[in-house]
Amino acid sequence: MRRRSFLAMPALLATPALAQEWKPHAPVRFVVPFPPGSSIDLVGRMVADGAQPILGQNVVVENRPGAGTLVAVQAVKAMPPDGQAVLVVANSFTVNPTLHKPKPYDPLADFQPLALLVEMPHVMVCHPSVAGNFQDFLAKARQPGPGLSFGSNGQGTSQHMGMEHLKLMAGLNAQHVPYRGTPQMLTDLIAGRVDYTFANLPDVLSPIKERQVVPLGIIAPRRHRLLPDLPTFIELGFPAAVSDSWYGVVMPTGARPEVVASLSKAWLESLNRPATRARMEEIGLDILARGPEELATRIKRDSAIYAEVVRAANLQPG
Repeated sequence: MRRRSFLAMPALLATPALAQEWKPHAPVRFVVPFPPGSSIDLVGRMVADGAQPILGQNVVVENRPGAGTLVAVQAVKAMPPDGQAVLVVANSFTVNPTLHKPKPYDPLADFQPLALLVEMPHVMVCHPSVAGNFQDFLAKARQPGPGLSFGSNGQGTSQHMGMEHLKLMAGLNAQHVPYRGTPQMLTDLIAGRVDYTFANLPDVLSPIKERQVVPLGIIAPRRHRLLPDLPTFIELGFPAAVSDSWYGVVMPTGARPEVVASLSKAWLESLNRPATRARMEEIGLDILARGPEELATRIKRDSAIYAEVVRAANLQPG
């Protein structure tokens, strides 16, 4: 027994070193793959702000839009896994590996999940000249001819995938118009230059309230507290419709365990601040605040779902 105790001592003595909290030695780059003004940018800035005192360093938000998030993803992929740069990702992170050939990255082999932050339902909205309700929209969108146009915040984003899925299920005659981000797309939708979209709930609350767009339905298991009169797609007859947005944080693979643990803790503790939670719930965000394993599970789930949509719709990079 005495010999076993002495043999165990090196492992016990090593435990505090392994568990030692890591701190960044310089400001952390918090890369957002969309332009300022979108819901992912808003979430990123709130989380980055709350993480600064936890990490003991500034967290600098860096917007790098373009190529359906590939510009930002490829840039962070090439950075060292030292904890000085992280990437905010959304559903599109799981789409691009199937959409693009050759495969630009592997979401789990090339990146280390850190935290699953929030999720939100998608609301279908159209320009007032298109329709006043979902049934009128369906009738118009199924007519022969040039068809309608639907805008998204980028090729391969969750909004794009959701609309392609609905197009297949409902037999719609419509063409995709990709944008570099949500603000420009909503500007064109309000102006009538595109006909409809699926949008993150926080992005369209104000345009709906101001009657600049018409809400047609929400993809959620039940009606939302902020839009109680808006029917779900289950009620509208399309229970298989799948479209939402989630945001998470990843970093280049190969980081030391203490780096992963410290960064994950910082993002999750930031989300749990009462002021942050209140603001996010006010604008329609559902806080998840889950760790690396849960984010990895979500990435695997959506990779399979979106691969099937890409195949069925024969989608190509735009």
